[in-house]
Order: sequence, then C-alpha cells, then structure tokens
Amino acid sequence: MSVVHPPSRYGKVELQADEVVQFVEKPQFAGEHGPQTGEGWINAGFFVLEPGILDYIDDDDSTKWELAPLERLAKDGELIAYRHASFWQCMDTLRDKKLLESLWNEGDPPWTI
Repeated sequence: MSVVHPPSRYGKVELQADEVVQFVEKPQFAGEHGPQTGEGWINAGFFVLEPGILDYIDDDDSTKWELAPLERLAKDGELIAYRHASFWQCMDTLRDKKLLESLWNEGDPPWTI
C-alpha cells in the first residue's frame, strides 16, 4: 500500500506560544514547499497485491476496499506501507483535475522524469 503525506490547500503558520515564527503562503500545488504537509500519512491509492487478497473480499459488489479488507489485512499483519515522499496529488474533484492538467500543460510536470 502506498502512503503519502496529505497535500495542503492552505498556508502554514508555525507558532511558539502565541508568536508567529514562520508563515508560508499556500503552495500552488502540493510539493512547492516540500512534498506535502508532513502531518500523518494517508492511503495514496496504489497497491501491489497477491492472489490471497481475494480471501479478504466477501462480496465483489458490496465490499468497500477501504473498510473491511484493508482493516482486516492490517489487523492480520498483512499490510505493508511504501512511504512515497515525492510529488503526489489526488484527482478526486474537478478542481484537482484542472490543477493536474495545468501542471501538464505548463510543461515539466513534477511527476515526470
């Protein structure tokens, strides 16, 4: 299972007591000020699976992958994470799609080598 730090849509404020010690405006895209927020890990949606995974899926039509199968795999010690620290951006919304298209159209998108 690949995992990433969630991208931030907001600027970042670092505080010491009530004093602002650093302010960073929101990035144009995830990765501009570092790969992601650095806070926690989320499912990046990419998996390498073995055939035995089918034993964790009760019904093809009603099983939600992110619920029972992944939870059971983790409980059984059968789920390993690959920490992806480079560029990652979800494409769940029209806003995400437009962002990724603009990065592609500008040339040199951050996910290419």
